[in-house]
Amino acid sequence: MPKRFLTVFFAVFLSLTALFAGTVFLVDPYYHYHAPVAGLPLWLNDGRYQSAGAAENLDYDHLLMGTSVTANFSVEPFNQHLPGKTRKIIVQGGYFEDFLLPLDIALKTHQVDQLFWGVDSNCWRRYDKDNAWKEPTYLFDDNPFNDVKYLLSKDTFFWYVPDILKGALLGEGNDEVDGGFTWGENNVWSREVALKFYNRPQEVAQPVDKDALLGPTRENLTNVLARVDAYPETTFTFYLPPYSILFWDMTIRTGELEATLTMHQEVLTALTSRPNVRVFYFMDDTDLITNLDNYCDYIHYSPEICQELARRLLEEEPLSPQEVQPRIEAMGAFLAGYDFESLFQSPAE
Repeated sequence: MPKRFLTVFFAVFLSLTALFAGTVFLVDPYYHYHAPVAGLPLWLNDGRYQSAGAAENLDYDHLLMGTSVTANFSVEPFNQHLPGKTRKIIVQGGYFEDFLLPLDIALKTHQVDQLFWGVDSNCWRRYDKDNAWKEPTYLFDDNPFNDVKYLLSKDTFFWYVPDILKGALLGEGNDEVDGGFTWGENNVWSREVALKFYNRPQEVAQPVDKDALLGPTRENLTNVLARVDAYPETTFTFYLPPYSILFWDMTIRTGELEATLTMHQEVLTALTSRPNVRVFYFMDDTDLITNLDNYCDYIHYSPEICQELARRLLEEEPLSPQEVQPRIEAMGAFLAGYDFESLFQSPAE
């Protein structure tokens, strides 16, 4: 009796384990083995875990990468304007290393024609060494044996797999429009909301040195330009997303205005020096950034703005090397004369 019980027990256990692992393998939420199959929707809600697999196993000719301020871009205008297919890789709050890994995979496994990369001002000023996230090496290495951590992951099986299957059953998601992930559809975009979620800092007595942010910036530029130079056949389009005027208020009050503009000039000068790079500086679009109805906080702008930026990336001329210094100087002059206190007065005042 005990022997028969143990035989049945292990048979059931192994069958359930195989079913568990087989389901994860088939649905493959992290695209570790393959692209979506059997009509399953593209589901890219966890960029840090999914980016490597998506970069390797999805089909594409062009890539759109960025943080949460790029997530609400639609890939539809890119697919309409460019020959081939565009995919989106989003890592919310990502550091450079979070994007360099999937970028390296993409450049090695695909013939990437164009890369569109929204690199936030906040990203350029951070060292990768300060990134607290620890990558799951079992997803990013070539060792098939440690994949058991993925195939038998309870979180993957009980959270991500049901979400994808539910999306398939309900017909949710339009991969050719949203690119697998957007988050802004149900948000409120207004001056009131943007101000509500802005904590205005106290003014500092002394500004920081103008070169204070250049350490991490130059390290990040070195890493980026190494890829640009190694793949001259790929067109790299970088853009600095348009943070709202509240960001500039914060930057001034924390004494970092000159340091931030110096950093921006360093970035724009370096990037525009390469023949296969196109650069767009949206941070000085004063009409856009001063209209807080475009925002839900001090940096995140609406899906409508995302689509307008996509149009500009595809149709307008990029920044030239000769324009960099005048644009930075003009932005500094604009900020010096801007009435920031009016932002915090009610419309009736």
